[in-house]
Amino acid sequence: MMKIYKIWFLLAAIVIMGSCEDSHFEEEKVHRKIKIAVVLPQDSYDRWERVMNFAQKNISEATDICPVFEFYDENRTDLMNLAYELANDASIVSIIGCESDNNTEILAYQMSRLKNPKPMFTFNTSQDIIRKYARMGFMWGFSESDITQSEVILSQIASNIANKEVALIACNSSYGQTFVDWFAFQTAELGLTPKDIRTYNNISEIAPIMKELSSLQCPIVCVPNSYTEAAEMVKYTDKGYFSHKAFNDKIFKILKESKTDTGFSMYGVTMTSDPASGFQDIYEAKFGQTPIFGEAPLYDAIMVTSLAYALATELGTSLNKAVFDLFSGESRQLGGWTRDGIRIAFQQITTTKTIPAISGAIGKFTFSPDKHTIINYSTYAVNYMSNFKFYQTDFVSRGGRNSSSEHSAWIWNKIYDQDFDYAQEENNLKPHEGNKAVLIATSSGWKNYRHQADILSYYQLMKRNNFTDDDIILIMADDLAYDARNPYPGTVIKDDKQFENLYTDVKIDYKLGEITPSDLKNILLGQSSKRLPVVLDAESHDNVILIWSGHGSPGRLLWNENQKTITGDFMSNLFNEMYSTGKYRKLFAIIEACYSGSVAAKCVGIPNLLLMTAANEKETSKAELYAPLWQTYLTNSFSMATLQRLENDDYYDLTIKELYSEAFSKTMGSHVTLYNMEHFGNIFFNYVDDYFVCTK
Repeated sequence: MMKIYKIWFLLAAIVIMGSCEDSHFEEEKVHRKIKIAVVLPQDSYDRWERVMNFAQKNISEATDICPVFEFYDENRTDLMNLAYELANDASIVSIIGCESDNNTEILAYQMSRLKNPKPMFTFNTSQDIIRKYARMGFMWGFSESDITQSEVILSQIASNIANKEVALIACNSSYGQTFVDWFAFQTAELGLTPKDIRTYNNISEIAPIMKELSSLQCPIVCVPNSYTEAAEMVKYTDKGYFSHKAFNDKIFKILKESKTDTGFSMYGVTMTSDPASGFQDIYEAKFGQTPIFGEAPLYDAIMVTSLAYALATELGTSLNKAVFDLFSGESRQLGGWTRDGIRIAFQQITTTKTIPAISGAIGKFTFSPDKHTIINYSTYAVNYMSNFKFYQTDFVSRGGRNSSSEHSAWIWNKIYDQDFDYAQEENNLKPHEGNKAVLIATSSGWKNYRHQADILSYYQLMKRNNFTDDDIILIMADDLAYDARNPYPGTVIKDDKQFENLYTDVKIDYKLGEITPSDLKNILLGQSSKRLPVVLDAESHDNVILIWSGHGSPGRLLWNENQKTITGDFMSNLFNEMYSTGKYRKLFAIIEACYSGSVAAKCVGIPNLLLMTAANEKETSKAELYAPLWQTYLTNSFSMATLQRLENDDYYDLTIKELYSEAFSKTMGSHVTLYNMEHFGNIFFNYVDDYFVCTK
């Protein structure tokens, strides 16, 4: 089927190519034709075609370059095979697409496998796409992260709604998952209360979920994967705040067919061009319609490809390097996307052999390509629908000009950290004589690489700090070092730029699949047996550090993907019994898992116990450092932040409060939280080296 579509669209491309020879060009001008692949939905082809023709005409009249196009329907093509063919087709200079985040990731994956990938332009930037591919130097995103779109929607609710409760329904895709992952974090930062978070797999599941959420009588953030799904959502609420994929005028036909009245209303935001760029005004005057999401970025991608091709030719560089150079300087003037703006930039390239500062239909190109190839801020139109018509009431933006963070996908300056009581009193304790460590990675498999890598990082840290294997109980699946997907057999790493083999001289006491949670309880209570010869031999004069890395769900920690056994009550009973049987002097538990705070909260009240979690009761924790060669994440954001501080030799005067503050500020997308301080002692005068340095 793919070949049939390719032939059909090549015929369309020939028609478009022919326009480069039309009479509106000077007859003596000979154009250099460059071929661009465009992978977008066929059902909006009329929109994409008009933008391609518009861009082609302006570029061809302003330069000696004529972009021509191969168009592919992203929804009807065998996309993985298509992506492979496009990535390896030397006649194509760049690729633009897709509308779906999942499809965008397929394109990016195939491009990432090449030694010298061609530029890929997209306007879909879910958190996974950014974190996997945005630092590889070939994928250029013309919209800010969807993390920011979530924040903008919630900011609108926080500013306009007296009732600060809010719910979320999101499609089960990488696009929807961004909103799910950041919802609890952002509501906390904005002073809102998350009432419910729901996801759906297909359109048939929307109606019952919407009926339940509507009964909450609070605003509902609606994140559909398409305008058809949005039409189903809007039938059941007048309190919906919709993400950008809802605002497509094709929704009107569906709604008109579903009801005879005009009672539908919806609010929300959609990414748009900067009003000051003039693109929307000229588009509306030329075509009699408001541009939909994606049209301005499509225009810009064609323009940037054309100018980068000219620059690469003149300077003898690669096309990606030319794109990088074009985005390294920010133009002070808008309107660079117009024919005159393109002509000025092209003349600078060809006459002075220098790099112009350009702007686009979306506005200023404020990239930080030294860190990532995603634009730093987008403009959002605040929309509402009434009587089957969209209205724009305002334009807002975040990042670049008016944000405290450079890019919300990477950095978020948190507001709501914890307040602590300086007057906490120490409990009566025996003298501190020894240290013991229990390190547990509770997941297995290559996709969960990061959990075992984090635990091995802590293991190597402990060994450097005078712990022996007799002082450490290490539990992990041990299935990474010789996995068939490991590009360097016999290794486990935490950073593909600083290659340290964490799998060096490792003594694993128990493999994850060989023991159960009941066994874990016996191990921590020191109850040895023939099957469990190695147990915690700590006594009431020993400090114990327990580090746990794995998956979690609300109220539970998972044990090798099993969601049923490690509940908050299980952990509370275990810690209580450890205390009552004298198995620790003080116990400091560090837990990396989604919703880890919901388990720690159950443990409040146990003497001499402190828990530091990667996330609070309602949040997910975030993976970090995606390694393309390994095709997996190497660490977690919380673990990376904590270990970076602990691996600094200068922490002998570091207090637990200071460690918490550093982990809190540097952990992406969740609130690091301390639990049970009031029963542990003063965290301003408890020192990290009492747990991480063995002094016997």
